[in-house]
Amino acid sequence: MSSLNSEIPGRKLAAITAILSLPFAYLTQFLFMSASGGDVSIFHDGQQMMSLAGEQANLFYAAMWTDILGYYLIFLPLIIYAWKALRHIDENLTDIAFLCGLIYCLLGAFGAVHMAGAFEALHNDIASPGQAAAWEATIGGSWRGFWLLEAILAAIWLGGLAKLLYVAGLKGLAIGAGILASIWTVQFFASHLGQTEISDAALAIVVMLSPLWSVWLGAALLRDQSQPAATR
Repeated sequence: MSSLNSEIPGRKLAAITAILSLPFAYLTQFLFMSASGGDVSIFHDGQQMMSLAGEQANLFYAAMWTDILGYYLIFLPLIIYAWKALRHIDENLTDIAFLCGLIYCLLGAFGAVHMAGAFEALHNDIASPGQAAAWEATIGGSWRGFWLLEAILAAIWLGGLAKLLYVAGLKGLAIGAGILASIWTVQFFASHLGQTEISDAALAIVVMLSPLWSVWLGAALLRDQSQPAATR
């Protein structure tokens, strides 16, 4: 990491939080699958969601909060550190890319909090048509609003980061970031073009691969920190 500014504070925190994103992210997927019985399409069915059994409802509610940690807010230390450490390479690209990364984190977290609050307020063992409709409007707004916009934000963030990492000499991580950016781009445009199966497949792939890339990046930051300054 010879092209990174080794004097920038916050590297260890950024590395640890990047690594910790993986258990929270995979826990989120486990909770989603457990809550839905393996069929996540029920999340869009207001009648089924409002009538979820107590244990399943609790699992879904918990998944919304682990989602915030696994995919959004936990990346804030990494974004702040990487912005400061990479800005000397290309100020304009770094500013644009990491602004998109910051908005991605905040927008995604807001969408998850919005859904968690709405679900807790609306859920009832005996759902009324009004509750079901309100839930479908809520998840529709988050899924096709907040979380669809975050796809292109993530693509810009990771695409810019890919170029910066490549210049910094981290070619493997750069390629990984570029692949993730490409998948997010596919997910965004496939959804807009009505290609639901492609969009859903791209989303499933990116949410499983992203935590692995984050661990890789976190481990690289820790490894670089442990090296003597003369070897960097």
